[in-house]
Amino acid sequence: MKTSLFAIVAAAALLGASGVVLAQSSTRSIWDGAYTTAQAARGKVAYGNNCARCHGSSLEGNDEIPALQGAHLMVDFDGQTAGDLVHRIQTTMPMDNPGTLSMATVTDIATYILQSNGAPAGNTELPADPSAQSLVGFQAVKPGSR
Repeated sequence: MKTSLFAIVAAAALLGASGVVLAQSSTRSIWDGAYTTAQAARGKVAYGNNCARCHGSSLEGNDEIPALQGAHLMVDFDGQTAGDLVHRIQTTMPMDNPGTLSMATVTDIATYILQSNGAPAGNTELPADPSAQSLVGFQAVKPGSR
């Protein structure tokens, strides 16, 4: 009886694990071309108009304002999604008037930030829909480059 119970539990665990792997494989990554170059170009313009005065023209930040390019940003969002980056920008920026930028503008800014951090462009824009953005995983390091 114990052997049968163990076999059932083991089989259930394997099936559950395969479901997790399947779910993860259907999620894109920022490294899979999650935005277009045209979208990032719009984001660069929007960044210049709304973000550069605090975060710097090259996303470098300063002593009090975090950089939006480099290890700090990448590690901060590691394991989250592109939607989490967009949500953070949407709800906290610009600092003097948070939440005033449209979702489309914030999404474009996020793609410029992704581009500036080495994530490649693809053939499809990152949608302005938060549920679609949550399907794009954010990994600090490009898979296979460790």
